[in-house]
Amino acid sequence: MPVTKQIEILLSSVQKFSAAYGIPVVKGVDENSKLFIAWVPYLNNLKTGTANELLDGAVSSLREAAACAALGLIRPSLLAMRTEIDLIFGWLYFKDHPVEWEYVNSKSDGFKLKKEILDYLLKYYESFGARFGTLKDIKTRVEQDPYRLLSAHIHSQSLNTIPLVDILADVVDPKNVAMEIVKISYEVDEFVSDILFAVYGENWTQLPKSLLVSLDSRFKTPNQKKVFFNP
Repeated sequence: MPVTKQIEILLSSVQKFSAAYGIPVVKGVDENSKLFIAWVPYLNNLKTGTANELLDGAVSSLREAAACAALGLIRPSLLAMRTEIDLIFGWLYFKDHPVEWEYVNSKSDGFKLKKEILDYLLKYYESFGARFGTLKDIKTRVEQDPYRLLSAHIHSQSLNTIPLVDILADVVDPKNVAMEIVKISYEVDEFVSDILFAVYGENWTQLPKSLLVSLDSRFKTPNQKKVFFNP
């Protein structure tokens, strides 16, 4: 099929999908991302002047994920969600490491992997492990670590995640696949929020009330609540 014809069909497919499903998809992602959205004003007050762009980029990645999903472009949306997680982890580390951040930007090398930053948080934030362990026990998401699920899709690590595109319009996924993005956005939101709770839980009196209400609804026993607030 000629390229011009493929582009015509692609544009038509995107327009049809967006007109039919764009609004509910974006509203769904927005509703399922309300924890991170609630965290943003608090985190903005913690900016150190170093690597502020990483936090801003995480917020932008959430918008990008919603925008791509609204067009039926699911793989780019999944990539944006994983980028959101990467940038939050990166910010948690680099905001306090100006020399390393300068090196990353001058040499395009030295960015920390998620595992490295988790190890850093476990080592230098005394209560991180206990809090994050409690949050895992009371998770409401399906995936313990949605980053792994997103990575499987991005790297096409199984038959279910390998792309199949015969013509350009095949990048526009059907509605049922697109609505999965709404579900995954919930997984990502709770995971990111739990990381932030594990880091900043000791400052719980300063956190937005909506975050504390959401967290309190998840505790199943008084001991879980005690361990989280007094690890």
